Amino acid sequence: MFFGLLQAAPLTLEDFQKQNACYDRASSDNWAVVDAHLHPRPFGGPPVAFTDLIGRMRRAGILFATLYGIGQRLPINSTCTYYLDCPGTKITPSLKNDFFNAQSVLDNAADLADPVGPHITLSMSFVDLHEPTANLEKIKLMQSEFPGMFKWVGEINLVKQALWPNSQGLPVRQESIKDWKPFMDEFRRQGLPLALHSDLGNEKNGEQFLPLMDKVLETYPDNKIIWVHMAGLSKQLNPQLASSLALLQRPVTIEDHVSMIEERLNKHPKLSIDLSWDILYDELYSSKSEERPYVNLINKYPSRFLSGSDHVASADKIEETYRNEVNKTSAIYRDLSDTAFRNIALGQNYFDLIGGARTVLSWLLCKRFDTGRCRPQFHSSSHLCSKFGGKGLRGPGVSGVESVCLRRAGSSRFPDLSVLQTSLTVDDFKQGSSTCFDRNTSDQWAVVDAHLHARPFGGPPVPFHELMDRLRRAGILFTTLYGIGQRLPIDSNCTYYLDCPGTPVKPSLKNDFFNAQTVLDSSELLEAGPVVTLSMSFFDLQKPETILPNMALLQREFPGMFTWVGEINLVKQALWNNSQGKPVPIESILRWAEFMAELRRQDIPMAIHMDLGNEKNGRQFLPLMDKVLETYPDNKIIWVHMAGLSKQLNPKLALLQLPVTIQNHVKVIQDRLEKYPNLFIDLSWDVLYDNIYHDDAEEQPYIALINNYPTRFLSGSDHVAAASKTEAGYSQVLSCSLGSDNTLSWFVRESGRCFV
Repeated sequence: MFFGLLQAAPLTLEDFQKQNACYDRASSDNWAVVDAHLHPRPFGGPPVAFTDLIGRMRRAGILFATLYGIGQRLPINSTCTYYLDCPGTKITPSLKNDFFNAQSVLDNAADLADPVGPHITLSMSFVDLHEPTANLEKIKLMQSEFPGMFKWVGEINLVKQALWPNSQGLPVRQESIKDWKPFMDEFRRQGLPLALHSDLGNEKNGEQFLPLMDKVLETYPDNKIIWVHMAGLSKQLNPQLASSLALLQRPVTIEDHVSMIEERLNKHPKLSIDLSWDILYDELYSSKSEERPYVNLINKYPSRFLSGSDHVASADKIEETYRNEVNKTSAIYRDLSDTAFRNIALGQNYFDLIGGARTVLSWLLCKRFDTGRCRPQFHSSSHLCSKFGGKGLRGPGVSGVESVCLRRAGSSRFPDLSVLQTSLTVDDFKQGSSTCFDRNTSDQWAVVDAHLHARPFGGPPVPFHELMDRLRRAGILFTTLYGIGQRLPIDSNCTYYLDCPGTPVKPSLKNDFFNAQTVLDSSELLEAGPVVTLSMSFFDLQKPETILPNMALLQREFPGMFTWVGEINLVKQALWNNSQGKPVPIESILRWAEFMAELRRQDIPMAIHMDLGNEKNGRQFLPLMDKVLETYPDNKIIWVHMAGLSKQLNPKLALLQLPVTIQNHVKVIQDRLEKYPNLFIDLSWDVLYDNIYHDDAEEQPYIALINNYPTRFLSGSDHVAAASKTEAGYSQVLSCSLGSDNTLSWFVRESGRCFV
């Protein structure tokens, strides 16, 4: 028997944390690990105990779930648990289930923190489309009671014929859909998807209610909409064979239904289709001829479908009922392409849909190959974790490290260079992780190199695969690849500009093009990490009119790949002998307006190299940075190298020459951090260790500054990966640039609790 053979999926969260984990479709059940449509409470009566439901999900192999509340409840004095069993008993909109679900999640936080999962997404299900003006206030109430917990909305009834005998589910008036605007705007602002139950039709008219869904899609094209139950199938549109070729009653056949879905997927890019409801197996998936058109449709649009059971966890339902529903709704996944299977059954579409509302997990998984071997594979969305402890530069779909607690370090001031490793993995950074970083026993260096030059000014680089191996062995999990926007002549045998004064370096797109293409060519390699962010480094601030066209060119060639800009020279004295790096005329900064507006529009940070001064005048160039900050206060600006330190401002025993002392420098930084909330400071460059970090007295003012502004600093090495540089050289740079002092304030674990 089909159901007797299906067992719980062998995957666990631990499998997704292993770089060599492999899901073998040939020997696995091919069912979903995501239940994106689960009702933990019924319409009436008691539910399965929440702890038991968690256990049932675990034993069924469900690792991720969206909990729908059911926004209508039977009367509290009713003995009925399912509306179909008590026609004539009125059900009414209610907040009860949403409150209960949220509190249950809070009450079971310790259990849900277990690495075996499941990871829970909460959905608001109370929205009443017949009373649209009341919804926004209820949303505010729910989110004020449970701030940050609700990341989804649904299942909301646009029309549900099964509820008509219970005085609910009647079709929403089409002209009232425009009145949804206030709460739809709020959903869009928060990135919340809206799951709609909208019956397609019935036996008399197979598409009777289709105009309602079309009106919603046309009116709110920028909202994420999920059409549940394979786009409107229902018991009223009884899926019985009318002939050997027809599933749905005429005038709607299988072909009609598939064509209708495809037309709307093409027209409305924010529309997704939910595959929940076990009846779909009974009437579609059990017959290959009936299933095939849907398989072809899903394979054609693999990023537009979601898995789900539609299980309602009333107390009278046994565990086997849930298992069977998961089995049935997963049946079609056996016949999907690897891409569709990965996106739907293994959850990529689920996490992409949540986007910034919840963490996108950086799973490792693999596909099936004819050779029988499996290769690890990251999910396609690249930005999986924040690259910094703070929130300022966090992009959409990006989580952070707030869930990683840290144990306070001991007295060791500097990491043992013979053990430059970290036990952390990318998966330790996902929301809800119980990982604790023990600073007593760890090297305390960064897992982020947000300032790495993958190619030198001239000559060959370290091969990219070797560079990525070096990063992995050094414990680097996330990196930003800077291209170096200036190149030495191609016929020069020089790789570093300081070794060849008089040889001109010129602005160039070469490194940016090469880095981007290398990342594309190395996609399989990068499935094992690190997570790479690409930076555009070609900007020539002496010729601002060239920037926007070249930026458009790069982004047209590599759409969506560049999400950072830098390192860009405002003034870099070290390049003066190579005819570059001269101070930008202060009046020309106003001419940056167009490209700065575009960076702001795309939410791209810009990393600027701007020397603070030199031995003659320690603050000579500070007015340039001040002008940038004053003119573009809404742009994210990163001031690299501890805010302008350079070899020309030679740090000796007192670190910085008068009139700039350490205290002066700290005040320069502090004043601007206070004044400009979009300013960040980059701590890259190993010389900072040689002249600051090795001495307590010199280091202490900077530690105090960083501890006072912990969300405003970024780690980085400033390593330039010329082929002549060894791995030991990179490790040495990291240990100097990224080794964090034990007096910095972090989260600490003590007696089993994490606290600041």
